[in-house]
Amino acid sequence: MKTLRVLNLAAIALLCVLTFNSTNLFAQRTAPAPVPVGPPMPAGNPLFPIGPLPLLTPQRSAGPGVPIIQNYDGIDFLGSNCGCLPPDTNAAVGNSYVTEAVNFQIRVFDRITGAILLDEPLSTLFGSASGGDPYVVHDDLADRWYVSAFDSDDVGLFLAVSNDGNPLDGFKVYDLRNLGGFPDYNKLGYNKDAVFVSYNDFGSSGGAARILAIDKAAILGGTLTSYLSRPKSQFRAMPPAQMHGDTAGGVEWFVSTDGTDAGGSTIRVTQMTNYLSNSPHFRYASLPVAAYQNATTADQPGGSNSITTFPNTTTTQVHYRNGHLVTAMASATATDGFVYPKGLIYQIGATPNKKPKLLHQVVINPGPGVAVQMPSVDEDSQGNLGFSWMESSSTEYLSMWVGARGKNLNSTTVAAPGGGYFYYGSRIGDYSSTAIDPADGLTFWSANEYIGADGLNDIWLTHLTSFTAH
Repeated sequence: MKTLRVLNLAAIALLCVLTFNSTNLFAQRTAPAPVPVGPPMPAGNPLFPIGPLPLLTPQRSAGPGVPIIQNYDGIDFLGSNCGCLPPDTNAAVGNSYVTEAVNFQIRVFDRITGAILLDEPLSTLFGSASGGDPYVVHDDLADRWYVSAFDSDDVGLFLAVSNDGNPLDGFKVYDLRNLGGFPDYNKLGYNKDAVFVSYNDFGSSGGAARILAIDKAAILGGTLTSYLSRPKSQFRAMPPAQMHGDTAGGVEWFVSTDGTDAGGSTIRVTQMTNYLSNSPHFRYASLPVAAYQNATTADQPGGSNSITTFPNTTTTQVHYRNGHLVTAMASATATDGFVYPKGLIYQIGATPNKKPKLLHQVVINPGPGVAVQMPSVDEDSQGNLGFSWMESSSTEYLSMWVGARGKNLNSTTVAAPGGGYFYYGSRIGDYSSTAIDPADGLTFWSANEYIGADGLNDIWLTHLTSFTAH
């Protein structure tokens, strides 16, 4: 969703003093020490399985929580080269690098040390001004990086494809046009033989999912060959799967709500075949799940307490691994009368040309009155789930959490505790991300946001955390 400009004169004045004279443009900004308000933050969050087919046995961790490996701040508001909100943070991991994209900025970190190796505006990456809303993935099949965002006039999308597996070695940029105008909420996925860009067509349809399938062999060779299709009506989000380990090709998967973000009791799983043609085929399956509804309330300590819950009830990232699809969204459940958002995680068995099967549902529910927003999830090579979310309540500032659920661990840990009041409440953000490090198939990397101690200037901070389910 397109970012909103923040008319905060103090913050904009600070932005104006930044200069672009090296590949490391902004120093890492250290947030002030959090000042707690109200009762202490809870020590851990319960994870409740729902549904008749649990794959893993729920258990409470008696240990210290999720084993965190790396834990450092990403791009913050003052370093975003934007002066706008929300952050829309997301990140990908591959080889020795972690790449984060936020609003108008992209940053590459050393995976081990967290050192900043590249920090530049999207306009530098794309060679032209961008409308922002970037998304980044690492294609572990082709060992390439893809970055997408609005193009210069917001009627198309830029797609940057790395020259090799090192994001520091440069990108070739394509301007994807003829998409209908204002292709909002773009998301990236891939399989063996194609790269997929999904978006919400606000230009010609008023809001409906569209899918652009790009011939991977052609684009890696420097030629753009693409096919645009119109699937069954779906508002806002129909994210394509990142098909880790796909050796056959021929099928691309999507997981979304069943046509609307208002609520429901089914999720839609879509198989797409014959995609590198003008006559693709879609097969849809509506899988029954526990009822969910767009949430209305999220609190924070002090003041009016209100935090926006917009948008939620939207899937934002889909991974395929081990024959499973996993995705997450924030939405309200019946446990509190459909008021506060909770984190909903779905694991789905996916076999080409067969009907998908819901394997497992998990609700991230820290308790009554606690809001869970912007969740994301991936599955490691052993079938364990790792996930991240933002959390707040009347006694907890907006914080970043991570959790893991597997055969030997069912626990959560606060990765970045919130420290101050969240003043800018029109949108909470549009997405977060969680991805497995292809180096070992076991280490999760999550990118999410939290609020610093000075909520007027620390409008949002982003954070990168790696952890395991072991």
